Amino acid sequence: MTLNQILEIAKELSTWIHTHIRKAEYPKNPGLALFQQSQDICDAITILIKENLPGPAWALARPMVDTYVHGLWLLNHASDEKVNEFLAENKLPKFNELLKAIGNDEETGGAWIHKICELNRKDFHDLTHGGIEHVLRRITDDSIEPNYPEDEQIRLMHIQIEIQFAIGAHLLALTNNQAGIEKLEGMAQQYGTVAWY
Repeated sequence: MTLNQILEIAKELSTWIHTHIRKAEYPKNPGLALFQQSQDICDAITILIKENLPGPAWALARPMVDTYVHGLWLLNHASDEKVNEFLAENKLPKFNELLKAIGNDEETGGAWIHKICELNRKDFHDLTHGGIEHVLRRITDDSIEPNYPEDEQIRLMHIQIEIQFAIGAHLLALTNNQAGIEKLEGMAQQYGTVAWY
């Protein structure tokens, strides 16, 4: 799959998800707002890659995943007391504690998110905070300019698309939209994406 093809898939998926989750009754939980923020970051990554700005796109990889994990924890794993603590004090457990609470189960998507974090967290940190990963991709023998390999950009887009599928599946499940879930699963098969559900 080429970079242009995966950009089109991401855009089509985002439009479909936004259209099908916008007008529904959801529980009052800040995790939903964080899912929406993560979805917006997914959209921003698509725009940045399309505009040939892979460095800033990669800088958003960690916030995209972190925001999704925070939202998932608040929505499915936090007690009412922990949700209220977050709202009152902006306090969350450390990231590894969130992952532990989410678990490593295939059915809930825990295994998928653990794998994403295990494979990418250190690089995500460097890429978010201006570490060596950006330096290595900008210095060539002749110049200093972005030189991010296309396969790396495609990898970021795959992660972004998987986050979109996960968010869409959670929100559709919350509204018992079985037809939407089936359509989303069909899209995952059509696109050849390995989604956690």
